[in-house]
Amino acid sequence: MDALKKDIVNAADLVERLSRLTQELGQSNRQATDALQDTMNAAPGLLQQAAQHTLSQLTADTTQAVQRGLNQPLDGFNRGVIDSVAHIQGVTQRLMQSQAEMDSVVRKLSWLVAGVAALMLLVAVAGAGTLWHYCSVIAENQIQAELMRAYNHADVSLCDGSLCARVNHQDKRYGDYLPVKPRLNNP
Repeated sequence: MDALKKDIVNAADLVERLSRLTQELGQSNRQATDALQDTMNAAPGLLQQAAQHTLSQLTADTTQAVQRGLNQPLDGFNRGVIDSVAHIQGVTQRLMQSQAEMDSVVRKLSWLVAGVAALMLLVAVAGAGTLWHYCSVIAENQIQAELMRAYNHADVSLCDGSLCARVNHQDKRYGDYLPVKPRLNNP
C-alpha cells in the first residue's frame, strides 16, 4: 500500500514537472517570438534611416566637392550612388529572407511545443487510467486477503468436497449464521 502511495506521489510529481516544463517552453517560445517581432519591426526603420543618412552624406560630399572646385567626373559619383542603392537593396532583400526563415522557425517551434503538450496530456491521461485500474485491483485483493486470513484462523475443513466448520453455539447469531471457532493450532 505504501508503494502505491509512493507511486501515486511520484506520478503526481512527474505530471507537475512536465507541466512546469511545458509552461517554460511556452514562455521561451513567446519571448523568442517577441524578440523576432521587435527585430522585424525595427529593421525597415533602420534601413530607411541608413539610406537617408547615406544619401544626405553623398549629397553633402558632392556639394562640398563642387564648392571647392573639384572636377570629379559625374560618372564616378553616379556609380557610387548606384552601388550604394544596389547594396541597400541587397541588404533589404537578405533581411526579408531572414525574416521569412525566422517566421518558419517560429511556426515549427509552435507546432513542436503543441505536440509536446499533447503528448504530455496523453501520458497523464494514460497514467491516471492505469492508476485507477490498479487501485481497484488492490482493493479487490485486500478484500480477498482479509477473507483468506479469516479462513486461516477458522477451524474449517473439507467434508466430502464441502466446507465444514466447527461453530460456537453460545456466540451471538448473525441471522442464520454462527461464528466459527478459532483453530486450535493457529499459525
